[in-house]
Amino acid sequence: DWWGNNGGRIWRGNRGPSASINFVTAHDGFTLADLVSYNEKRNAANGEGDADGEDNNLSWNCGEEGPSHDGSVLRLRQRQIRNLMAALLLSHGVPMLLMGDEYGHTKGGNNNTYCHDNVLNYMNWDEALSDEFGLVRFTRCLISLRKREWVLRRTKWASERDIEWHGIQPGQPDWSETSRLVAYTQNNYRGGGLYVAYNTSHLPVVVTLPRWGGLIWQQLVDTSRPAPCDVLVPDERLSEEEAAAGRAVSSMWTGCHMYPMMPYSCIVLEAVPEAEVPLAFPTVKAQEFTPLNIKSVEPAEDDLAPPKPVPKQSLF
Repeated sequence: DWWGNNGGRIWRGNRGPSASINFVTAHDGFTLADLVSYNEKRNAANGEGDADGEDNNLSWNCGEEGPSHDGSVLRLRQRQIRNLMAALLLSHGVPMLLMGDEYGHTKGGNNNTYCHDNVLNYMNWDEALSDEFGLVRFTRCLISLRKREWVLRRTKWASERDIEWHGIQPGQPDWSETSRLVAYTQNNYRGGGLYVAYNTSHLPVVVTLPRWGGLIWQQLVDTSRPAPCDVLVPDERLSEEEAAAGRAVSSMWTGCHMYPMMPYSCIVLEAVPEAEVPLAFPTVKAQEFTPLNIKSVEPAEDDLAPPKPVPKQSLF
């Protein structure tokens, strides 16, 4: 990138990516949970006749306005929150995270809560500590990944040597207005790297992965999977054996240099030496693993059916 790394950098004030503050939500506007739950603001409690607050919120309610008991809507909202969180924490620059977004704090659609000294603006520590939906764990794991991978914390703008863009096929990005897929790889120059892709369509897609000699792609993040399998990192909620089993399932696809992406999903894959990938599934006792919040999810419906139209300005 001549503009960022060479003579043109002067036009950017000689500043690198760390001079940029990135955010999806802030204290003004919807919380992240409300961004995927409301198309319209709900500011009547502010005492201004619902005339205050921004009307253009760039939000999408995922098919139903406000609180929902529809399992397909709730699953999609959880996926969208993770997609947006991933976009924030995987971007170059300094991420700014709104308090409460890490556990799904809602203000009931109120996007201008300056006048409230109550639960609308309070941190709900009980929800954060219980982490019923696994959002805190997801956020924590992405922050850990950001700290581990220096390519996510660049001090210089990435050049064509550092990043390669892809579409359904490697090296063939589709920049047309109808495209709903963006993918890229970042080489860490330490024998590995990351593959990141976003499928913003209501339809699934199978992407072909780039071939890096002697390496194979291994799943780290897949927002379409239920927690705690959305991030295959061993911790207090996912054992080494369970994480290895999840990676083994994915390796049936990545071993053929492919990966299936569900609608409205994000994946992060890591390039690892092929010799490190097991050829057999590890043994996991079935009773040891229970997806988070399974009790609140209704029987699955056809998630592939197109939901209500998405506003053009919506990111996901």
